[in-house]
Amino acid sequence: MRSDSQEILLPWEEIDTILLDMDGTILDLNYDNHVWNQALPSAYAEKHSINEEAARSKLIGHMQEIHGTIDFYSFPYWAQYTGLDITALHRRFTELIQFRPGAKAFLNWAKAKKKKTIIATNAHPESIQIKNEISALSSHVNHITSSHQYECPKETPEFWERLQIEHQFDKAKTIFIDDNAPVLDSSKNYGLAYNLIVAKPDSRKPLKPNLSYPSFDHYEEICPQIKSKLVTL
Repeated sequence: MRSDSQEILLPWEEIDTILLDMDGTILDLNYDNHVWNQALPSAYAEKHSINEEAARSKLIGHMQEIHGTIDFYSFPYWAQYTGLDITALHRRFTELIQFRPGAKAFLNWAKAKKKKTIIATNAHPESIQIKNEISALSSHVNHITSSHQYECPKETPEFWERLQIEHQFDKAKTIFIDDNAPVLDSSKNYGLAYNLIVAKPDSRKPLKPNLSYPSFDHYEEICPQIKSKLVTL
């Protein structure tokens, strides 16, 4: 837990729906960052016989061009663009898949309190499958929804409209937690009552400074109840 951490007081007795991002919110973003920022440029360089820095520059440039679109998160899109088996590449590093600090205890607490918990992620379904095989995430939540099901990313109002049609949540009693400020801007504009940001989505990187939403690192900071020994870690 960060040294300057302070509890964020939330009216949990009034909140009945918990919407959660997956990568960088429930699961450590180190896995995704390693695959996309290290392994992919290396594999791309080898396949196309160019140096790794040139490969990284080209890939990062294209990522910036399509950031915020559904293609940015699509395994088939990147497989076609790079000529690589993106799913196989992800399976090479599954030992890096792990829960963020306090995340599993928080999900267990939410289940015990009969809160509706929904993973709302931009991750491609193949990415979700790989992570679920390792983490058993689906056993800890009520539902996992990928934006690819709706063909629109969380950055768009259409995503939230489709999510509410499917899950029938009350905006005034719903909290959403993500590590991406533009996504939180979208959820806030849609009218979700509580919007929080993760300060350290990647365990191997420093805390993000100057965040525009209430932020936390360990889930104890937003849910002190999980300190209880009654919650299984």
